Formats: sequence, C-alpha cells, structure tokens
Amino acid sequence: MIFIYAALGGFVGGFLRWLIAQLIPGKRATLMANTVACFVAGVVVCLELSHLYTVLLIAGFCGALSTWSTLAKEIGQLINDKKWQMALGYLSVTLILGFSAVFIGMQL
Repeated sequence: MIFIYAALGGFVGGFLRWLIAQLIPGKRATLMANTVACFVAGVVVCLELSHLYTVLLIAGFCGALSTWSTLAKEIGQLINDKKWQMALGYLSVTLILGFSAVFIGMQL
C-alpha cells in the first residue's frame, strides 16, 4: 500500500514539476519547484499525519516536485563554463530559499 501512496504523490508532483517547467524558463523553474517542495515538506512535517499520508506528500509529491538532480546539473554546467560567481550565487539562493520555505511552512 505504501508504494501506491508514494507513486500517486510522485505522479502529481512530477506533473506539477513538468507544468512549472513549461510556464517558467530555465533555472527559475528549478528554483521555484525546489522552494515549493521545501515549503510543502515544512508544512507536512508539523502535521500529525499517518505514515501513509506523510509518504504520499513528502516522499512522493515533494520528491517528484523537487529537482535536486537538475540543480546539480545546472550548477555543474555553470562550473564547467567557469561562471563561479553565478554558480555560487545560484546555490546560495537555492539553499536560503529552501531553508526559509521549510521554516515558514513549519510556522503555519
């Protein structure tokens, strides 16, 4: 049963990730998807949900929505292009927004 919940959350999160990529170009889509996933995870962590719903929302939905592999690829490309400041800035903004989103989500 847990697999079904994770798969269902993953389907919805993956679809939302695809939709964001269609509406917002490039790195901004990755930044938005990761930030939203962090916010949702922050909210879910503070809710007293059953294990199945936590799997649905965090492992499934947030796992598919967040795109840490895309982030790594984008930062790696910036490093390969010797755009050190842009790589560091992009990573820093991602981390700051991610941690802030989790914190804000936990406050709700």
